[in-house]
Amino acid sequence: MKIKRFSLYILFLITFSIPDLATAQSSGLTLPQCINEAITKNIQLNITKRSADLNQVNLDLARNAQYPSLNGNANQGFSFGKSLNPVTYQYVNQNILTNAFSLSSSLVLFEGNQLVNTIKQDKILYEAGNMDVETYKNTITISVANAYLQVLLDYQLISIAQSSIETDKKQIDITNVMVTAGSVPELNLYQVQSQLAADQLTLTNSQNQLALDKLTLEQLMNKPASAGFDIDKPTLADPPVHIDSLPSSLIYDQSVESQPQVKSTEMKLAGANYGIDIAKGTAYPKLLLNSSISTNYSSSRTEPNGLYEPVEIGFLQSNPSSLVYTEEPRTGTYYFPKQISDNIGEGFTFSLVVPIFNNYTIRANVQQAIINKDIAKLNDDYTKQQFRQTIEQTYTGYFGASKQYASTMEALRTETEAYDVMKVKYKSGSANASDLILEQNKFVAAESQVAQAKYNYIFKQKVLDFYRGKPITL
Repeated sequence: MKIKRFSLYILFLITFSIPDLATAQSSGLTLPQCINEAITKNIQLNITKRSADLNQVNLDLARNAQYPSLNGNANQGFSFGKSLNPVTYQYVNQNILTNAFSLSSSLVLFEGNQLVNTIKQDKILYEAGNMDVETYKNTITISVANAYLQVLLDYQLISIAQSSIETDKKQIDITNVMVTAGSVPELNLYQVQSQLAADQLTLTNSQNQLALDKLTLEQLMNKPASAGFDIDKPTLADPPVHIDSLPSSLIYDQSVESQPQVKSTEMKLAGANYGIDIAKGTAYPKLLLNSSISTNYSSSRTEPNGLYEPVEIGFLQSNPSSLVYTEEPRTGTYYFPKQISDNIGEGFTFSLVVPIFNNYTIRANVQQAIINKDIAKLNDDYTKQQFRQTIEQTYTGYFGASKQYASTMEALRTETEAYDVMKVKYKSGSANASDLILEQNKFVAAESQVAQAKYNYIFKQKVLDFYRGKPITL
């Protein structure tokens, strides 16, 4: 009979709480919606994403550095009075307009594999940046899930407080009848009424706590406080009272390789190894291929037009009165397009740069790269150590929460029986109001402890499953 009464009580509690939990299901936000909104609007996460975008830019720069460079140059000059014609290299006394145009290109043929290793390093750092973004998303997901379950717990505690108030009102009605009949003193009525006031205060405190926890959830979602904000309130199944033991080391081994924070530090360690190769590559000679094409124009230049004119060059030795002439070609305007076409020049060169002494900068760069690699290794070890400790703490908390939940369920079962007996005694007049109120408070405390243990248990279970690669759902 005791088990039957306890089962009936649990059925009543579930039936009583379901309508309240379902009132806003159509308008409230679900846990996935809250998580998605928090991830979308989180400013720090967006900063992390933009940092990852910088890694993409660095990777593109490293890849493009393999291709030849191409640069164009254009110069225009004016000279007045006596000056050197930059095209004919003759001094003239006139105003001169000059133009010079060139295209130059340079290609790295060999540089100690610095470009190749830089590309490999930047690619790994880009992927590590993406893992940093995923790590931040995971942190937000767990925080939102915790806040969401806290709001659900608040609703459950409010439901328990409301149930207690309804019980108090019924006890007041019963006590009124008993006082009128003279079977109990009037003090009992005052005591029951005092209990009603205390339970109403408990309800108010629970409602205030709900408002604060809703605000916490809204702030995680980067939403301004709103009186109309609410969440979907699903009915969560009771978790199993007893769970099978599983070594935390096995859970760590199953989950460590899939964790983005671990992947990130491993990738950064690999990138640091490439950093050493890049630093060592600066000790090798660098071979460059340079090529260019150029042309120019000068307003002082003229062009032969095919005609000739006599020019006096002197006298005959045999007859000084006889002049001697020669024919020189006549010139005309040397137009801009033709000068540009006629003056084109091309060429290419090989450049070899051999590092001989650079104030020990190459050796210092290598040493710095080695130190950076050691730091990356320590960061990787530290991240794995932190994750192992997190798994151990979550695992221990999970099993502790399951035991706590089992204990509170047992306490509620025995307290339900004691409370049922006390109510019967009170109605029969064999117990006073103080005894009833004491037993009622113990019963309500047992209900609250079950609710708190249940949601704590569920949260730790969800977190442990999340670390093992399962999404958080309710």
